[in-house]
Amino acid sequence: MKTRRIISILILVLAVMVISKGYATDEKVSKKDYRFVSGTWINEEYNSYAFPARWEMRRDGSWDGYNRISDTGKKYTGHYAIVDNWTDSEGNIWYKMHVWYGPIDEEHISGYELDKFSESGKVWEYIADKFAFPTEIDESHPKYHIYYRQE
Repeated sequence: MKTRRIISILILVLAVMVISKGYATDEKVSKKDYRFVSGTWINEEYNSYAFPARWEMRRDGSWDGYNRISDTGKKYTGHYAIVDNWTDSEGNIWYKMHVWYGPIDEEHISGYELDKFSESGKVWEYIADKFAFPTEIDESHPKYHIYYRQE
């Protein structure tokens, strides 16, 4: 009798877990999905203090930003978390990322990004916003950035 009751309870718990999994909305993205983000990204046109000219993105979700491509001392640091990702009909990889960023030795602030990586993995475009996820990549947007993977 006890065995039957324990088995019944285990089946009930398993059923609840399976059903609740179908309603989960915050499923974690696996580490393999960070592969397109990680690497060194540059844009020589940003080789000033307006935007970082070089990003060093790591698979652990951390990053460093440098004002100039040739700088050895990082100016910005932070981390990111992939919230959602998908591939479009052209093979581009899209991410929604929550980011934390700021100058070295200052308080970090958080923001939201819509990121697009080309099918080849060599071009990264993104728009950042302080309050919500952007809904499209618009080159005329003031927070639009484009970087190229450093080979």
